[in-house]
Amino acid sequence: MQLQRAVEAAELAQLEAQWGIVPKQHHHLAVDDPFLSSDGQMLVSDGRRAEICYIMHQGTAADGVLLHIKTVYPEGAFRLPTGGIHQGETVMGTLAREITEETGLMVGPEVDLTTGTVQVQQLLGVVSYSMAHQSLGQTYEFATYYFLVQMAVGAVLNPLDPDERICGWQWRRVNELLDVATTLESVGERAPDWADWGRYRAISHRFVAQALES
Repeated sequence: MQLQRAVEAAELAQLEAQWGIVPKQHHHLAVDDPFLSSDGQMLVSDGRRAEICYIMHQGTAADGVLLHIKTVYPEGAFRLPTGGIHQGETVMGTLAREITEETGLMVGPEVDLTTGTVQVQQLLGVVSYSMAHQSLGQTYEFATYYFLVQMAVGAVLNPLDPDERICGWQWRRVNELLDVATTLESVGERAPDWADWGRYRAISHRFVAQALES
C-alpha cells in the first residue's frame, strides 16, 4: 500500500493511538490542467501536504451532514468541507483552525450552543492519492483525513475567512452522499474545466458514505 507516501507514519500512528485503527484507501488518478494549476483547484499549492475533511452533524450523522459550496465552483457542486494541512502544521491543529475559519465555531471538549463549540468525535479514516499530472509531468502525492464532528442544534454558521469564498450550505443525509458523489463526478459535463476536480472530490463522499453506513 502506498499510503505512507502522502501520510507521515509517525503522525498517523499518533492519531490511531488516540482514535483507534481506521480504514485506509489509496487511489491513482490521471489528471491535467486546470486541476492543481488554476484558481480554486490548486490543491497542493502553498506547501499543502494533505488536507482534513470534517463531517459535521447535529446529533445523528444519518439525519444530515454539512456540505458547502464556494463562489468559484460550478453551480450545484456542493461538497464536504476540507482544509489544507501546511508544512509544520498538525492534523488536529488544522482541523480546529479550518472549522473556525469556515464556520465561526470552535473545537472544544463538548458541544455547547452558548459558546459555539463543537466536539470532534471520531477519526473515520484516511485516503491517499497519487495524481499523475500530464501537462506538469509530475505525480503529486496527497491525502485526506476524515473527522466526524458534532455541532449544536441552532448554532449559526458564520465563515470568518473571506478567502474561503463560501457562499452556501446544505444538509444532506448520509444515504444521499453517493448521489452527491455522482453529481461531482459528472460536473465536467456542464463545466469541463472542473472535470478532474469533480472526480477527485467524489472519492471523499463515497469513502465517508461507506464509513458512516458501516
